[in-house]
Amino acid sequence: MSWLTDPFQTEFMQRALIATLIVGVVAPVVGTWVVLRRMANLGDAMAHGTLAGVALAFSAGVNVLFGALGAGLIIAALLLVFSSSKRLGQETIITVLGTAFFALGVVVISRLRADVELTHFLFGRLLTVTWGDIWLNMALGGGAVLVVMALFGELRLATFDHVQAEQVGVRVELVQGVIVVLLAVVVVVSLRTVGTIMSITMLVTPAATARLLARTLARMTVLGVAFGVAEGVFGLVLSYHLNSAPGATIGLVAAVTFAVVFLATLPRRMPHHHRPLD
Repeated sequence: MSWLTDPFQTEFMQRALIATLIVGVVAPVVGTWVVLRRMANLGDAMAHGTLAGVALAFSAGVNVLFGALGAGLIIAALLLVFSSSKRLGQETIITVLGTAFFALGVVVISRLRADVELTHFLFGRLLTVTWGDIWLNMALGGGAVLVVMALFGELRLATFDHVQAEQVGVRVELVQGVIVVLLAVVVVVSLRTVGTIMSITMLVTPAATARLLARTLARMTVLGVAFGVAEGVFGLVLSYHLNSAPGATIGLVAAVTFAVVFLATLPRRMPHHHRPLD
């Protein structure tokens, strides 16, 4: 038991634990819809693209969380605008926006003073999380979870039967826009914990692991949160004992968990055993 409790004797590790728990809950709640709607590429682009906002906010002396959120909202707005083009697929637009904003972030960071390392933004600085960061993440994360709960029916219809959704008055494009904004929120909440790059891991991997086991949408969400929290806490403890990077260690734990569950459930997921979510 001391192996689990010893790391949390100091206040900075306690703050790190709270930040990890927030990500472990919020990322899979949103990630469930990302996985079901096959939007992982958008999550990846959002994770890369918010680096521009982080870099600009840092250079201006503003909280980088606000910069990341601003960049995410701009990407979401631009995606909605450019998606109206019929000649280009949405994946193309997503890739162009993500790489453009990521390139802007790298250029800005390269112009900053020498002691600013790109890896701090890409992979997080979990052990430097402040109480201000935690309260902001609680507000953003709690808001994201409440939005998912409030729009659960609309999200479900728009995901599984968009034709019926439009017939009953659900604005499918608006739902898509909400999901994009929620993606930006998850990246912001994950920024200090696992960084912009690893945020896609916590967004997709716990939810994907839950999808291998779940028969219902509600169960998938609950299992995703359970995996996200457990992987986050175990990864944090493991990084303490191994003296390794916390964000990367958490991501590795999530990947290993997915691999184990994938192999364990392989027999029952053969074609004649497959069932859609209820």
